[in-house]
Amino acid sequence: MTRVRASAPEPAPEQPAARVRRAIALMRARAAALRRRRPVLTVLVPILVCALALVLADVTALSARLERLDLTAPSPAPGPQTPGAGAAPAETWLIIGTDSRADAPAGPDRYGAATEADDGERADVIALLQPRPDGLTVLVIPRDLFIGPSFFERRRLAVSYLSGPQSTVDLLCSELGVTTTHLITVDMAQFARIVDAAGGVDVEVDEPVRDESSGLDLPQAGAQHLNGIDALALVRSRHPQVRRDGDWVALSEEEGAARRSHYTGVVMRAVMTGLRERARNPLAAHSLAWALSGNLGVDSATGLTGLIGLARTVLGAGADSVEVVDVPAPVVNNTFIAYPTPQTYAVLARYGYVPGRCRPAG
Repeated sequence: MTRVRASAPEPAPEQPAARVRRAIALMRARAAALRRRRPVLTVLVPILVCALALVLADVTALSARLERLDLTAPSPAPGPQTPGAGAAPAETWLIIGTDSRADAPAGPDRYGAATEADDGERADVIALLQPRPDGLTVLVIPRDLFIGPSFFERRRLAVSYLSGPQSTVDLLCSELGVTTTHLITVDMAQFARIVDAAGGVDVEVDEPVRDESSGLDLPQAGAQHLNGIDALALVRSRHPQVRRDGDWVALSEEEGAARRSHYTGVVMRAVMTGLRERARNPLAAHSLAWALSGNLGVDSATGLTGLIGLARTVLGAGADSVEVVDVPAPVVNNTFIAYPTPQTYAVLARYGYVPGRCRPAG
């Protein structure tokens, strides 16, 4: 007689909830074992993860604070080398300070009648920044420079901004050979806030000066510590009076324009020095980053990485490694017009800007 052996019953399939509980128990066991073997690592990893998350959140917030401007950058144009011209710079940061009075510090009338700006936003300060391996070069371009492909198509640089930043960038490209790679804009209120964030600026004036139209009033010559409002008045002054032999003497339009370009460069250098000094403290550097990001407009292609690179150049450059150049262009017959001269083109060529070397985006 054949004996039939009963087979063992198959185990019931594990329920999903049971699998989850078993997986959690296994993870806890492994974590406990890791804590026993590497207690320091288990503490550091969560801290590092949290720190990385905070940094990423901070970078994202800083980038979001920047005002983005639509701009198509020009491109270099191949051409023969010009005798005496320097090599084209790898980067050109175009800095434009506008005369927008939407949020003018101390009220819009502090800097002349508010109605003067009713026709739109103009380029009040125009400067080219060239980062170099050993420092930084700043070229201050006269806002009254009158340029164009023909006599009937000439435009004043300051007024070209009424059509937007693209118009100014293209005009600099086609007529002066400036290939703008990055654009930064700052209005009057933003400029004053940046100066204040840098702790003010120290400048030297050669004689007492005042200018009712810009709100400038420096009754003493020599070293001056200026806050944002007074620094703004200095760089906007184009109808100054200076005190000589006890009398206030009005300077000509040509002298006023020259002083304006000169003190624009002086104040820019002083701002860089102030930022460099304050950035030595990590907490102050972080505060500066927030102040700057909330007061700048940049072209849409310039990201936070590019700005950090420029900031490293500015902060790493000592006072002796920042070269400020006033591009010459005398005002004609006490007017608001300055035609480029051979000297204008020669100075620009020395720093790599030659007509024909740039192709406008349009």
